[in-house]
Amino acid sequence: MALIGILRNKMGKIVVGAIMVTMVSFIGTDLIGSSTLLGGGDDLDIGEIAGDGISNVAFQNKVDELSYNFALNTGRNPLQQETDQIRNQAWNALILEKAYGSQFEELGIEVTNAELVDMVQGSNISPQIMQFFADPQTGQFSKESITAFLGSLQQAAPQQRNSWISFEQSLIPSRKIEKYANLFTKTNYVTKYEAKDEHENQNATATIDYMYIPFLSVSDSSISASDSELQAYLDAHESEFQREESRNLSYVIFDIKPSSADSAIVMDEVADLQMSLTSATNDSSFVIINSDDPYPFITYTADNLPDSLKGQDVGYVSTPSIVNGSYEFYKLSRRDEITSDSVLFRVAKMKKDFFVSDETINESYRQADLFAASAGNLEEFNRLAEEQGLPVREANRIGKNAQRVGPMVEARSLVLWLYNDATTGAVSEVKEVGERYVVAAMTEEQEKGPANLSEVRYQVELKVRNEKKAASILNKLSGLDASDVESLAIAYGDGAKTGTADFQRFSSSITGIGYAPEAIGLSFALDEEEMTQAFGLQDGVIVVKLSAKDIPADLDDYSSFALQVSRQRLGQNAMIADFPLSYFRLFVPRNIDIAVKEFAEIEDMRYKFF
Repeated sequence: MALIGILRNKMGKIVVGAIMVTMVSFIGTDLIGSSTLLGGGDDLDIGEIAGDGISNVAFQNKVDELSYNFALNTGRNPLQQETDQIRNQAWNALILEKAYGSQFEELGIEVTNAELVDMVQGSNISPQIMQFFADPQTGQFSKESITAFLGSLQQAAPQQRNSWISFEQSLIPSRKIEKYANLFTKTNYVTKYEAKDEHENQNATATIDYMYIPFLSVSDSSISASDSELQAYLDAHESEFQREESRNLSYVIFDIKPSSADSAIVMDEVADLQMSLTSATNDSSFVIINSDDPYPFITYTADNLPDSLKGQDVGYVSTPSIVNGSYEFYKLSRRDEITSDSVLFRVAKMKKDFFVSDETINESYRQADLFAASAGNLEEFNRLAEEQGLPVREANRIGKNAQRVGPMVEARSLVLWLYNDATTGAVSEVKEVGERYVVAAMTEEQEKGPANLSEVRYQVELKVRNEKKAASILNKLSGLDASDVESLAIAYGDGAKTGTADFQRFSSSITGIGYAPEAIGLSFALDEEEMTQAFGLQDGVIVVKLSAKDIPADLDDYSSFALQVSRQRLGQNAMIADFPLSYFRLFVPRNIDIAVKEFAEIEDMRYKFF
């Protein structure tokens, strides 16, 4: 029975939670499904995955399941930030079910009962089982422990047996994911040529002489770029300037803070408490009842005694002072000599927080509401803010699932307004964000796809100017005749510089020049002493002359390089499930996860609801 106790301590809440979640989900479906207030109605979809519409009710049911699981494992309800994480895990659960699940079904991926037994007590023990039944002292897995535990289950309570069954079932999704990923990782073939190419990328070296003319050497004032040219460049290079859907806004803040009248009330209370603490006969009881500090009666040594009490007699009460937005003062209640050179002091601490009265809150709201009602559009918003001396703050590129707006956390109400109700130039109603009221105006809308010119003007203008600078430099160089880079630089004049550089084939930058993959690739295609024509780079124009190159000799075995290529193809691992969706984190290679989600054509519309 000791093993059952260990299991209960380690995972009892988790597996019992899984059973309770199932029960609650049956009950919750009826409650939520029948309420448009809680569930939003059966006909409202929150997204689409692999061709299946995801109703708000189905999503909320999953959120409720995971929230119960969280509460049973942590002993408390989730905080706001944790609730946001749970919603993300609920969405991940639906992706696993719809996107990955359809792949499993099509490929015939399953976990049989015999395989599950093998995972628990056979030759291929699940890593999760090994973790649960590891010796706490050595960290080593003991197969005898799991065998003994399973044998004792027959005498365990029904709830304990059901808990174990539930936990066993939780091992199935991770094994399916492992099988699916192995279909790619174990069949990812790298040819000898690809492995050889990787070997050369890492070991081939070259030395060049170059002449380089940076675009910065050409004055911007000599190059003009009209709006039509900028838009034409953006239209021709849409793929380089793709953006996710986003919104920009301006906003003003009406802080909710204590008024002078509120502060006066606290000052009067503090004065009364100071007098009462002076005459109190039981200091600890008095401050426990009246102080806003969670630990109002503390023992100090001479080293950490508050400065206001040093050198004072027992019974002394210090003068109240403001510390971090609260009034604080102390009473020296006792002085105990432990040894001749060791003394302990006992610090009734009185702390009273400032508060904001209902009248003050209502006045702040009234001012914000009047501002919002008077500002019918963005122009009026800016005019009123200037007249009232309110700083106008900006927040740009706000995503549809954002939780923050600028420095403001938990600003989801503003984001919901931006994506559900706002249009460019519209002004919001009053939004409460933390300890402030906010009124916002939407300034720009960016749909998914090519960026608006206003969003990328600086980058596009730089590109257009550099193209014109490159054309000007190349035109000047075309009339020059030189057999080496030094002579060419002299003939060109101011702005041209020369140098020598060494690099490997996998490099993307050249010392003294910067990002130049085109020059590196071309260098390895040259013969020694061969010189290129001038051509453009990201930040300038270059001419390259190959001095020397070293291509490594062929190897008999390229397997280590083949392994590197294989890993590069698959990318880093991506986490696709975490607590409370899964008791253990589930990972797949990132590129596989990206492909599965793209194939499923996922449409996420949670931003319309949360």
